[in-house]
Amino acid sequence: MSRYLKMIRPFDVIIVVALMILSFLPYVLFARAEARANATAETRVLTAVVTHDGQEVYRIKLTGHHGTTTFRYNDGHDENMIVTTGSKIAITEANCGDQVCVRKGQIDKPGDTIVCLPHKLLIEIKSSKGDTTGGMVAE
Repeated sequence: MSRYLKMIRPFDVIIVVALMILSFLPYVLFARAEARANATAETRVLTAVVTHDGQEVYRIKLTGHHGTTTFRYNDGHDENMIVTTGSKIAITEANCGDQVCVRKGQIDKPGDTIVCLPHKLLIEIKSSKGDTTGGMVAE
């Protein structure tokens, strides 16, 4: 055993300890970035905007939303059931053939989208600082 101890030099120990300390650096950096993002998230207002063929048909503020709100989009033969539960929104029913929009599930982050291509319907979550104005706002 003493033969192995003779192989370890003081500088080797310093290098190993320094590498162990540096291995925690990504954790510290990501934790700080996440804390900054959470602080920003508390001040932003999330709004879900529903558009059909580029025209806004419905808007709902997700930040601070409680309970369940239902909106049925009907354009003659195209029909979609849009349900907002808490701060999440989803298409729960659609009479389109592929049902991709229903399988997408709930979304709740800025930039998330649900698209129903056959009906040309788009749900997008937008983020802003302060209150949103314009359009139909349901709370």
